[in-house]
Amino acid sequence: FYAFTSGVTQHEFAGLSNFKALIGNEAFALASKNTAVFIGVGVPLLLILALGLALLLLRFKAVAARWAMLTPLIVPAASVSAGWQMLLSDRGIINQGLSAAGLSTLNFLGEEWAMAVAIALFIWKDLGYLVIIFTSAIVSVPPELNEVFSMESASWLKRVRYLTLPMIAPMAFFAVIVAVMNSFKAFREIMIIFGDDPPKSVYMLQHFMNNNFLKLNYQRLSTAAFLLFGVLFVLVLLLLRRQSKITRDLS
Repeated sequence: FYAFTSGVTQHEFAGLSNFKALIGNEAFALASKNTAVFIGVGVPLLLILALGLALLLLRFKAVAARWAMLTPLIVPAASVSAGWQMLLSDRGIINQGLSAAGLSTLNFLGEEWAMAVAIALFIWKDLGYLVIIFTSAIVSVPPELNEVFSMESASWLKRVRYLTLPMIAPMAFFAVIVAVMNSFKAFREIMIIFGDDPPKSVYMLQHFMNNNFLKLNYQRLSTAAFLLFGVLFVLVLLLLRRQSKITRDLS
């Protein structure tokens, strides 16, 4: 209702004018670009690391390490952010170590490093969960297929490339959806670390919508939320259709 109307007390139908104004808004453009960069870099890195670790932990039967990686999921967000600030602040552990070594300190929470810190925090927080998902997919590959492939080739890397990865493709698409959804939850930790006025490089869509809520600009807030929902709906729909196609091909 708010996305397609104007006015505070007397609402009038506004058509697509709210969407046109939103797309031309500089703050929305910055937030959209930063969010796209965060997802475009963070999600692929998270998936690659999670898949690689799942394969290695299964190969070396490191069960305890696999479950230990779930620890970040049960730690409160405030504690996580406080720990990262202790590491990365101007007088944090890393900068103290650099100073002790006679090296220049780095402003990890400033403009230059903010995006890298946000992506690293996102990966650290969600890596264990994705590792469990990939592990479940890998162990569900029928053992007889592994036995047949081992008769053709003893190479572990070839078996991963030509057997394991194609067989877990449907679950991989589910992992992509989970990673994208969780990338929007990373705003909570980003908000705690960088505050209400973050560096421009980590000004996300959630910051934009939060600021408009505080300013009681419900039209712009609702329009941004409606547009974000539409983009995510189409993205997830495409991924699910692709997942269904791969599942049919495998069966």
